[in-house]
Amino acid sequence: MEKKNSAASLLTMLVLLGQSCGAKVLNSSGTAGKNLDAQTLVNFGREFNYSLITMIGRVIENYHACTAWSEWTECGTILADFFSTRTRTRHCVGKEETNIHRNEIETGVCEGRAKNPCPLSYDMTTNGFCLKLYKDTKSNSEAEAVCKSDGGYLVNIDSDQKYDNVKSILMANNITSQIHIDGSRANSQWKFSYGIANGYFHWLPSFPSATSLYDCLRLTGNRPEAKRRFRTYNFLCDSGPISFICEIVFKTDSSYTK
Repeated sequence: MEKKNSAASLLTMLVLLGQSCGAKVLNSSGTAGKNLDAQTLVNFGREFNYSLITMIGRVIENYHACTAWSEWTECGTILADFFSTRTRTRHCVGKEETNIHRNEIETGVCEGRAKNPCPLSYDMTTNGFCLKLYKDTKSNSEAEAVCKSDGGYLVNIDSDQKYDNVKSILMANNITSQIHIDGSRANSQWKFSYGIANGYFHWLPSFPSATSLYDCLRLTGNRPEAKRRFRTYNFLCDSGPISFICEIVFKTDSSYTK
């Protein structure tokens, strides 16, 4: 039989050879159908120089039954015009006697969809922060409770970018008085609810104060004097109601922890 025969013809010949030709690779004590596995096809293809049969055997040998792919994970970014990755997985098993199991992972590129992922009443700043100015005056603990009810925190000014955005909000609203911001002192160390923990300060002259109980941070507003404008200082936590700024933290922003 010539090599140009179809795969079906070759497989038919394989069965016939197993029954009548006594081919060495097909000896199976009368159980050829049961023992006709991938390796048998590989051996037969090699002995009779049928590369197609050898290839079919290899395909069967390497085949693994797999579950359906899982749903794609969320995209690594939620912002429109930004790209990130997402993944999906499936579980595959091999032949029972080899008990081969493996998990396969596929990675794809995805694009964020949200033009403004901030909650209602919060604005996205030019640098991508979700901030809201509360002009209603509250004590520090009351302001923290309001931010928490929104799903956020008093704003932690922990970068030049966020500092610039906070200043812009205060100037746009003509806030000249001080506001509550995140940051409290315990055992001479400043602690923050989220974000960068080592502190980012623009201290008002003569501050920070070592005065006992001056344990909460504030930010001065849009003062006429440059050296007193938008400056950090510490004061009594609940000494009187003032305005405040809250921030909702993006869940995909890996620089923050909750």
